[in-house]
Amino acid sequence: MLKLQNITKTYQEKVVVNNISLELQSGEILAIVGESGSGKTTLLNIISGNITPDSGSLILNNQAIDLYFNRLIRDLPDIKLVPQDYRLKPDYTIAENIDLALTHYTHEYRIERVQQLLALCGITEKKDKKPREVSGGEKQRTAIARAIADEPLVLLLDEPFSNLDSINRTHLRTKIVEIIKQESIACILVTHDLLDAFLVANRIGIMQKGNLLLVDSPVNIIQQTENQYIKYFVDAAMQPIETFLKTYAHLF
Repeated sequence: MLKLQNITKTYQEKVVVNNISLELQSGEILAIVGESGSGKTTLLNIISGNITPDSGSLILNNQAIDLYFNRLIRDLPDIKLVPQDYRLKPDYTIAENIDLALTHYTHEYRIERVQQLLALCGITEKKDKKPREVSGGEKQRTAIARAIADEPLVLLLDEPFSNLDSINRTHLRTKIVEIIKQESIACILVTHDLLDAFLVANRIGIMQKGNLLLVDSPVNIIQQTENQYIKYFVDAAMQPIETFLKTYAHLF
């Protein structure tokens, strides 16, 4: 459905994204995980059309997407990116922010679609609030609702769990899975937290210094022992859980 072929991007002679190829199907969540500076956000912005790669191609439903056209509006109609800062209109309500993505539809359809998205994202009760009046998780879900309002084929999420408390993280993880299944779209999210990836993704890709080291299921990622960096990355993610279980084993 979505296919990246040999995507490469260099800044000042430093390779930030190095010859990356991958495929993604509808209804699938792929988490790209890596340390800060690994190139994961740059890759996401290339897929969204916000950054032009040096080489490589993007194919969506067997149609090549022109990543090199110097267009004024860089957003691709079938691929929507939700950035870390949400980019919600502060003086618009939650419902109005979602409706902004539907201005070329009929009034009746816009009302129906906004109500549907509010319910799907669990923010119906917040529809008349302004962004400053809701939680970070509710802002994120509003931004996702706006992004999928026009029924894109691919949803891109840049660090969707950053700066959220544990309750909002848990709620958002659940909602992302529900949204992708119900809307039947492909989703790529980037995160530095492997535990979040384990809990939402069908497959996980590990990036290091611009290289995509491995793309596999969460189970196979955990069991991987050949690549020492991946093994270290997994061990570091699992250590807090193991420490907690050892400390409070007497309570279970």
